[in-house]
Amino acid sequence: MAREVPMPRLSDTMEEGKVLQWYKHVGDSVKKGELLAEIETDKAVMDLESVEEGTLLQLLVAEGGSAALGAPIALVGEESELGQEVSVATANAPETDATPATESAQPGNAETDGSTSAATTASLPVITAATPAASGRIKASPLARRMAAEQGLDLAKIKGTGPGGRIVKDDVENAARTVAAADDPAALPSESDVASPSRMQATIIRRMLESKTTVPHFYLTLEVDMSAAKAMRAEVNAAWSEEERISFNDIVIRATALSLMRHPDANGSYRDGGFVYHQEANIGIAVAVPNGLLVPVLKNCDTKPLRQLAVEAKVLVERTREGKNRPGDLEGGTFTVSNLGMFGVRDFYAIVNPPQSAIIAVGGIEPRPVVRDGEIVARDIMYLSISADHRILYGAPAAEFLRDLKDLLENPYNLLI
Repeated sequence: MAREVPMPRLSDTMEEGKVLQWYKHVGDSVKKGELLAEIETDKAVMDLESVEEGTLLQLLVAEGGSAALGAPIALVGEESELGQEVSVATANAPETDATPATESAQPGNAETDGSTSAATTASLPVITAATPAASGRIKASPLARRMAAEQGLDLAKIKGTGPGGRIVKDDVENAARTVAAADDPAALPSESDVASPSRMQATIIRRMLESKTTVPHFYLTLEVDMSAAKAMRAEVNAAWSEEERISFNDIVIRATALSLMRHPDANGSYRDGGFVYHQEANIGIAVAVPNGLLVPVLKNCDTKPLRQLAVEAKVLVERTREGKNRPGDLEGGTFTVSNLGMFGVRDFYAIVNPPQSAIIAVGGIEPRPVVRDGEIVARDIMYLSISADHRILYGAPAAEFLRDLKDLLENPYNLLI
Protein backbone atom coordinates (compact mmCIF):
# COMPACT_ATOMS: atom_id res chain seq x y z
CA MET A 1 0.00 0.00 0.00
CA ALA A 2 1.32 3.44 -0.92
CA ARG A 3 2.39 5.76 1.91
CA GLU A 4 2.24 9.53 1.89
CA VAL A 5 5.37 11.60 2.48
CA PRO A 6 4.16 14.69 4.39
CA MET A 7 5.70 18.15 4.45
CA PRO A 8 7.72 17.90 7.69
CA ARG A 9 8.13 20.45 10.46
CA LEU A 10 11.70 21.71 10.07
CA SER A 11 11.49 24.73 12.40
CA ASP A 12 9.39 25.93 15.33
CA THR A 13 7.66 28.63 13.27
CA MET A 14 7.19 26.71 10.02
CA GLU A 15 3.68 26.78 8.53
CA GLU A 16 4.50 25.68 4.98
CA GLY A 17 7.48 24.57 2.94
CA LYS A 18 8.61 25.05 -0.65
CA VAL A 19 10.13 22.19 -2.67
CA LEU A 20 13.22 23.65 -4.32
CA GLN A 21 14.31 20.40 -5.95
CA TRP A 22 13.67 16.67 -5.89
CA TYR A 23 16.69 14.40 -5.49
CA LYS A 24 14.57 11.37 -6.43
CA HIS A 25 12.17 10.89 -9.33
CA VAL A 26 9.18 8.69 -10.14
CA GLY A 27 10.31 5.07 -10.36
CA ASP A 28 13.45 5.56 -8.24
CA SER A 29 14.19 3.30 -5.30
CA VAL A 30 14.06 5.09 -1.93
CA LYS A 31 15.73 3.97 1.29
CA LYS A 32 15.28 5.32 4.80
CA GLY A 33 17.72 8.14 5.48
CA GLU A 34 18.32 8.92 1.81
CA LEU A 35 17.96 12.53 0.69
CA LEU A 36 14.58 12.96 -0.94
CA ALA A 37 14.15 16.69 -1.54
CA GLU A 38 15.49 20.15 -0.81
CA ILE A 39 12.94 22.15 1.21
CA GLU A 40 12.85 25.89 1.85
CA THR A 41 11.19 26.90 5.13
CA ASP A 42 10.54 30.32 6.60
CA LYS A 43 14.04 30.26 8.05
CA ALA A 44 16.39 28.20 5.91
CA VAL A 45 16.90 25.66 3.15
CA MET A 46 17.19 22.07 4.38
CA ASP A 47 17.48 18.58 2.97
CA LEU A 48 14.56 16.23 3.62
CA GLU A 49 15.55 12.66 4.48
CA SER A 50 13.13 9.87 3.65
CA VAL A 51 11.49 8.01 6.52
CA GLU A 52 9.88 5.57 4.06
CA GLU A 53 11.39 2.74 2.05
CA GLY A 54 10.20 1.54 -1.35
CA THR A 55 9.65 3.04 -4.79
CA LEU A 56 8.77 6.67 -5.45
CA LEU A 57 5.35 6.41 -7.08
CA GLN A 58 4.31 10.02 -7.40
CA LEU A 59 5.41 13.60 -6.81
CA LEU A 60 2.45 15.63 -5.55
CA VAL A 61 4.34 18.94 -5.41
CA ALA A 62 6.46 20.16 -8.31
CA GLU A 63 9.80 21.89 -7.88
CA GLY A 64 9.00 25.46 -6.90
CA GLY A 65 5.63 24.46 -5.41
CA SER A 66 4.62 24.92 -1.77
CA ALA A 67 2.68 22.76 0.66
CA ALA A 68 1.26 23.32 4.13
CA LEU A 69 2.83 21.64 7.13
CA GLY A 70 1.77 17.96 7.17
CA ALA A 71 0.32 17.99 3.65
CA PRO A 72 1.38 15.11 1.35
CA ILE A 73 4.12 15.95 -1.13
CA ALA A 74 4.89 12.48 -2.55
CA LEU A 75 3.82 8.82 -2.50
CA VAL A 76 6.11 5.88 -1.78
CA GLY A 77 5.05 2.24 -2.21
CA GLU A 78 5.88 -1.00 -3.97
CA GLU A 79 7.41 -1.11 -7.45
CA SER A 80 4.46 -3.23 -8.57
CA GLU A 81 2.15 -0.26 -7.89
CA LEU A 82 3.70 1.84 -10.67
CA GLY A 83 1.10 2.44 -13.36
CA GLN A 84 -1.78 1.24 -11.19
CA GLU A 85 -4.47 2.76 -9.03
CA VAL A 86 -3.17 2.56 -5.49
CA SER A 87 -4.63 2.64 -1.99
CA VAL A 88 -3.11 5.32 0.18
CA ALA A 89 -2.51 4.74 3.89
CA THR A 90 -2.80 8.20 5.43
CA ALA A 91 -4.28 10.29 8.18
CA ASN A 92 -6.45 13.22 7.11
CA ALA A 93 -4.03 15.93 6.06
CA PRO A 94 -4.69 19.67 6.45
CA GLU A 95 -5.85 21.65 3.46
CA THR A 96 -2.96 22.85 1.32
CA ASP A 97 -2.20 25.04 -1.63
CA ALA A 98 0.36 22.51 -2.83
CA THR A 99 1.20 22.75 -6.50
CA PRO A 100 0.94 19.30 -8.09
CA ALA A 101 3.77 17.98 -10.25
CA THR A 102 1.38 17.58 -13.18
CA GLU A 103 -2.29 18.37 -13.63
CA SER A 104 -3.11 14.67 -13.87
CA ALA A 105 -1.22 13.94 -10.68
CA GLN A 106 -3.92 15.32 -8.39
CA PRO A 107 -5.67 12.65 -6.33
CA GLY A 108 -9.42 12.39 -6.79
CA ASN A 109 -11.83 13.45 -4.08
CA ALA A 110 -12.43 10.82 -1.43
CA GLU A 111 -15.17 10.80 1.17
CA THR A 112 -14.11 10.49 4.77
CA ASP A 113 -15.79 9.98 8.08
CA GLY A 114 -13.45 12.46 9.80
CA SER A 115 -11.39 9.78 11.53
CA THR A 116 -7.66 10.51 11.68
CA SER A 117 -6.63 6.97 12.53
CA ALA A 118 -8.18 4.87 9.80
CA ALA A 119 -6.59 4.37 6.37
CA THR A 120 -8.45 5.96 3.49
CA THR A 121 -8.48 4.95 -0.15
CA ALA A 122 -8.02 7.61 -2.83
CA SER A 123 -8.53 7.04 -6.53
CA LEU A 124 -5.23 7.99 -8.09
CA PRO A 125 -4.31 8.35 -11.75
CA VAL A 126 -2.07 5.95 -13.59
CA ILE A 127 1.52 6.66 -12.60
CA THR A 128 4.38 6.09 -14.99
CA ALA A 129 8.11 6.52 -14.68
CA ALA A 130 8.94 9.72 -16.52
CA THR A 131 11.95 11.65 -17.61
CA PRO A 132 13.40 13.27 -14.47
CA ALA A 133 11.90 16.71 -13.86
CA ALA A 134 15.36 17.99 -13.08
CA SER A 135 16.71 17.44 -16.60
CA GLY A 136 16.70 21.18 -17.26
CA ARG A 137 17.28 22.26 -13.66
CA ILE A 138 20.14 24.59 -12.77
CA LYS A 139 22.49 22.97 -10.29
CA ALA A 140 23.24 25.29 -7.36
CA SER A 141 23.89 24.98 -3.65
CA PRO A 142 21.07 26.09 -1.27
CA LEU A 143 23.17 29.05 -0.08
CA ALA A 144 23.90 30.12 -3.66
CA ARG A 145 20.20 29.92 -4.54
CA ARG A 146 19.23 32.07 -1.56
CA MET A 147 21.96 34.65 -2.20
CA ALA A 148 21.04 34.91 -5.89
CA ALA A 149 17.35 35.38 -5.03
CA GLU A 150 18.11 38.04 -2.43
CA GLN A 151 20.33 39.97 -4.89
CA GLY A 152 17.99 39.54 -7.85
CA LEU A 153 20.52 37.53 -9.89
CA ASP A 154 19.48 35.03 -12.58
CA LEU A 155 21.10 31.67 -11.84
CA ALA A 156 20.88 30.80 -15.54
CA LYS A 157 23.40 33.57 -16.25
CA ILE A 158 25.92 32.47 -13.62
CA LYS A 159 28.68 30.00 -14.47
CA GLY A 160 29.16 27.35 -11.79
CA THR A 161 32.64 26.37 -10.65
CA GLY A 162 31.59 23.71 -8.17
CA PRO A 163 31.54 19.94 -8.75
CA GLY A 164 29.76 19.11 -12.00
CA GLY A 165 29.26 22.81 -12.78
CA ARG A 166 27.27 23.42 -9.58
CA ILE A 167 26.86 27.11 -8.71
CA VAL A 168 28.34 27.89 -5.30
CA LYS A 169 28.58 30.93 -3.02
CA ASP A 170 31.74 32.34 -4.67
CA ASP A 171 30.09 32.22 -8.10
CA VAL A 172 27.16 34.33 -6.90
CA GLU A 173 29.45 36.83 -5.17
CA ASN A 174 31.56 37.16 -8.33
CA ALA A 175 28.42 37.69 -10.43
CA ALA A 176 27.19 40.38 -8.04
CA ARG A 177 30.52 42.21 -8.29
CA THR A 178 30.40 41.99 -12.07
CA VAL A 179 26.93 43.52 -12.16
CA ALA A 180 28.00 46.37 -9.86
CA ALA A 181 31.14 47.02 -11.91
CA ALA A 182 29.16 47.26 -15.14
CA ASP A 183 27.91 50.68 -14.01
CA ASP A 184 24.53 49.97 -15.56
CA PRO A 185 21.92 52.27 -13.96
CA ALA A 186 19.22 49.69 -14.65
CA ALA A 187 21.19 47.03 -12.80
CA LEU A 188 22.17 49.08 -9.76
CA PRO A 189 19.80 49.86 -6.90
CA SER A 190 18.44 53.37 -6.61
CA GLU A 191 16.67 55.23 -3.85
CA SER A 192 13.34 54.54 -5.52
CA ASP A 193 13.87 50.75 -5.71
CA VAL A 194 11.39 48.73 -3.65
CA ALA A 195 12.44 45.25 -2.60
CA SER A 196 10.11 42.59 -1.27
CA PRO A 197 11.29 40.78 1.87
CA SER A 198 12.55 37.24 1.50
CA ARG A 199 10.67 34.41 3.18
CA MET A 200 13.10 34.61 6.09
CA GLN A 201 12.80 38.37 6.41
CA ALA A 202 9.00 38.18 6.30
CA THR A 203 9.11 35.70 9.18
CA ILE A 204 11.45 37.94 11.20
CA ILE A 205 9.13 40.91 10.60
CA ARG A 206 6.08 38.95 11.71
CA ARG A 207 7.70 37.28 14.73
CA MET A 208 9.43 40.38 16.11
CA LEU A 209 6.35 42.57 15.64
CA GLU A 210 4.28 39.92 17.39
CA SER A 211 6.79 39.74 20.25
CA LYS A 212 7.07 43.49 20.84
CA THR A 213 3.31 44.09 20.62
CA THR A 214 2.03 41.08 22.58
CA VAL A 215 4.82 40.21 25.05
CA PRO A 216 5.17 42.53 28.09
CA HIS A 217 8.96 43.03 28.07
CA PHE A 218 11.07 44.27 30.94
CA TYR A 219 14.85 44.64 31.07
CA LEU A 220 17.68 44.24 33.58
CA THR A 221 21.40 44.92 33.10
CA LEU A 222 24.49 44.21 35.18
CA GLU A 223 28.22 44.20 34.63
CA VAL A 224 30.39 41.09 34.92
CA ASP A 225 34.10 40.99 35.71
CA MET A 226 35.44 38.65 33.00
CA SER A 227 39.10 38.88 34.07
CA ALA A 228 39.14 35.37 35.55
CA ALA A 229 37.21 33.99 32.57
CA LYS A 230 39.72 35.58 30.20
CA ALA A 231 42.62 33.96 32.07
CA MET A 232 40.87 30.57 32.22
CA ARG A 233 40.11 30.67 28.49
CA ALA A 234 43.74 31.38 27.64
CA GLU A 235 44.89 28.52 29.88
CA VAL A 236 42.55 25.82 28.51
CA ASN A 237 42.93 26.91 24.88
CA ALA A 238 46.69 26.44 25.22
CA ALA A 239 46.11 22.87 26.41
CA TRP A 240 43.16 21.77 24.23
CA SER A 241 43.10 20.96 20.53
CA GLU A 242 42.20 23.66 18.01
CA GLU A 243 38.68 22.33 17.45
CA GLU A 244 38.06 22.25 21.23
CA ARG A 245 39.19 25.81 21.86
CA ILE A 246 36.49 27.85 23.55
CA SER A 247 35.15 31.31 22.82
CA PHE A 248 33.69 33.75 25.31
CA ASN A 249 30.29 32.92 23.83
CA ASP A 250 30.82 29.24 24.68
CA ILE A 251 31.57 30.27 28.26
CA VAL A 252 28.40 32.38 28.43
CA ILE A 253 26.29 29.54 26.97
CA ARG A 254 27.57 27.00 29.49
CA ALA A 255 27.08 29.42 32.42
CA THR A 256 23.59 30.31 31.17
CA ALA A 257 22.60 26.65 30.99
CA LEU A 258 23.73 25.94 34.55
CA SER A 259 21.96 29.03 35.85
CA LEU A 260 18.76 28.03 34.02
CA MET A 261 18.71 24.73 35.90
CA ARG A 262 18.50 26.70 39.16
CA HIS A 263 15.73 28.99 37.88
CA PRO A 264 12.92 27.08 36.13
CA ASP A 265 10.91 30.26 35.43
CA ALA A 266 13.77 31.55 33.27
CA ASN A 267 13.81 28.23 31.43
CA GLY A 268 10.06 28.22 30.90
CA SER A 269 7.58 29.24 28.22
CA TYR A 270 4.24 30.99 28.26
CA ARG A 271 2.16 29.04 25.78
CA ASP A 272 -1.61 28.87 25.15
CA GLY A 273 -2.40 30.62 28.42
CA GLY A 274 -0.28 28.23 30.51
CA PHE A 275 3.26 27.73 31.77
CA VAL A 276 5.66 25.12 30.39
CA TYR A 277 8.81 24.35 32.42
CA HIS A 278 11.60 22.64 30.49
CA GLN A 279 13.82 20.00 32.04
CA GLU A 280 16.80 20.67 29.76
CA ALA A 281 18.61 23.82 28.65
CA ASN A 282 18.45 24.06 24.86
CA ILE A 283 20.20 27.33 24.04
CA GLY A 284 19.43 29.21 20.85
CA ILE A 285 22.42 31.07 19.39
CA ALA A 286 21.57 34.17 17.36
CA VAL A 287 23.55 33.93 14.09
CA ALA A 288 23.71 36.65 11.44
CA VAL A 289 23.21 35.36 7.88
CA PRO A 290 22.92 37.30 4.59
CA ASN A 291 19.93 39.66 4.94
CA GLY A 292 18.59 37.91 7.99
CA LEU A 293 19.00 36.20 11.34
CA LEU A 294 18.73 32.54 12.31
CA VAL A 295 18.72 30.97 15.78
CA PRO A 296 20.08 27.40 15.67
CA VAL A 297 19.65 25.48 18.91
CA LEU A 298 22.43 23.81 20.88
CA LYS A 299 20.73 20.97 22.74
CA ASN A 300 21.24 19.84 26.37
CA CYS A 301 23.80 22.49 27.26
CA ASP A 302 23.31 21.76 30.96
CA THR A 303 24.73 18.22 30.68
CA LYS A 304 27.61 18.70 28.22
CA PRO A 305 31.19 19.62 29.19
CA LEU A 306 32.43 23.02 28.05
CA ARG A 307 34.85 21.61 25.49
CA GLN A 308 32.09 19.49 23.91
CA LEU A 309 29.81 22.53 23.73
CA ALA A 310 32.57 24.47 22.01
CA VAL A 311 32.98 21.79 19.32
CA GLU A 312 29.23 21.43 18.72
CA ALA A 313 28.67 25.20 18.67
CA LYS A 314 31.34 25.71 15.99
CA VAL A 315 29.78 23.04 13.77
CA LEU A 316 26.23 24.33 14.31
CA VAL A 317 27.07 27.99 13.63
CA GLU A 318 29.13 27.14 10.53
CA ARG A 319 26.34 24.94 9.19
CA THR A 320 23.91 27.82 9.70
CA ARG A 321 26.10 30.40 7.97
CA GLU A 322 26.54 28.08 4.99
CA GLY A 323 22.79 27.46 4.72
CA LYS A 324 23.17 23.76 5.50
CA ASN A 325 20.95 23.42 8.56
CA ARG A 326 19.57 19.98 9.30
CA PRO A 327 16.06 19.11 10.49
CA GLY A 328 15.90 19.91 14.21
CA ASP A 329 18.67 22.54 14.12
CA LEU A 330 16.21 25.43 14.39
CA GLU A 331 13.67 24.05 16.83
CA GLY A 332 13.37 23.09 20.49
CA GLY A 333 15.04 26.14 22.02
CA THR A 334 14.20 27.00 25.63
CA PHE A 335 16.34 30.16 25.93
CA THR A 336 18.37 32.39 23.58
CA VAL A 337 21.79 34.09 23.77
CA SER A 338 22.49 37.04 21.46
CA ASN A 339 26.08 38.31 21.36
CA LEU A 340 27.10 41.54 19.60
CA GLY A 341 30.27 42.05 21.61
CA MET A 342 32.50 41.15 18.65
CA PHE A 343 31.18 44.26 16.87
CA GLY A 344 32.27 46.58 19.67
CA VAL A 345 28.76 46.93 21.10
CA ARG A 346 28.93 47.61 24.83
CA ASP A 347 25.33 46.77 25.75
CA PHE A 348 21.92 46.39 24.14
CA TYR A 349 18.47 44.90 24.70
CA ALA A 350 17.28 41.99 22.58
CA ILE A 351 13.68 41.04 21.73
CA VAL A 352 12.20 37.97 23.43
CA ASN A 353 11.87 34.97 21.11
CA PRO A 354 8.36 33.60 21.91
CA PRO A 355 7.35 31.36 23.54
CA GLN A 356 10.63 31.53 25.50
CA SER A 357 10.51 33.53 28.70
CA ALA A 358 13.72 35.50 28.17
CA ILE A 359 16.81 36.28 26.09
CA ILE A 360 20.30 37.36 27.15
CA ALA A 361 22.12 40.17 25.28
CA VAL A 362 25.91 39.95 25.56
CA GLY A 363 28.10 43.01 25.04
CA GLY A 364 31.81 43.32 24.40
CA ILE A 365 34.59 42.88 26.98
CA GLU A 366 36.65 45.99 27.62
CA PRO A 367 39.13 47.07 30.31
CA ARG A 368 37.61 49.56 32.71
CA PRO A 369 38.69 51.14 36.00
CA VAL A 370 36.88 49.64 38.98
CA VAL A 371 37.29 49.81 42.73
CA ARG A 372 38.62 46.66 44.40
CA ASP A 373 39.56 46.66 48.09
CA GLY A 374 39.57 50.45 48.14
CA GLU A 375 41.87 50.76 45.13
CA ILE A 376 41.21 51.62 41.50
CA VAL A 377 42.31 48.78 39.22
CA ALA A 378 41.73 47.83 35.59
CA ARG A 379 39.40 44.86 35.06
CA ASP A 380 37.88 43.24 31.97
CA ILE A 381 34.20 44.17 32.19
CA MET A 382 31.29 42.79 30.15
CA TYR A 383 27.65 43.92 30.24
CA LEU A 384 24.82 41.40 30.33
CA SER A 385 21.21 42.41 29.74
CA ILE A 386 18.15 40.21 30.08
CA SER A 387 14.88 40.90 28.25
CA ALA A 388 12.07 38.96 29.91
CA ASP A 389 8.39 38.13 29.41
CA HIS A 390 6.69 39.46 32.52
CA ARG A 391 3.85 36.96 32.15
CA ILE A 392 6.09 34.10 33.32
CA LEU A 393 9.32 35.65 34.60
CA TYR A 394 9.08 38.42 37.18
CA GLY A 395 11.59 41.01 38.32
CA ALA A 396 13.08 39.34 41.40
CA PRO A 397 13.44 35.83 39.84
CA ALA A 398 15.01 37.39 36.74
CA ALA A 399 17.47 39.32 38.91
CA GLU A 400 18.34 36.14 40.83
CA PHE A 401 18.95 34.29 37.56
CA LEU A 402 21.20 37.10 36.34
CA ARG A 403 23.05 37.21 39.66
CA ASP A 404 23.79 33.46 39.53
CA LEU A 405 24.90 33.78 35.90
CA LYS A 406 27.28 36.58 36.92
CA ASP A 407 28.66 34.43 39.76
CA LEU A 408 29.35 31.52 37.38
CA LEU A 409 31.12 33.77 34.89
CA GLU A 410 33.26 35.36 37.59
CA ASN A 411 34.23 31.91 38.93
CA PRO A 412 34.75 30.22 35.57
CA TYR A 413 36.62 27.12 36.68
CA ASN A 414 33.29 25.85 38.03
CA LEU A 415 32.21 25.63 34.39
CA LEU A 416 34.86 22.95 33.75
CA ILE A 417 33.40 20.55 36.31
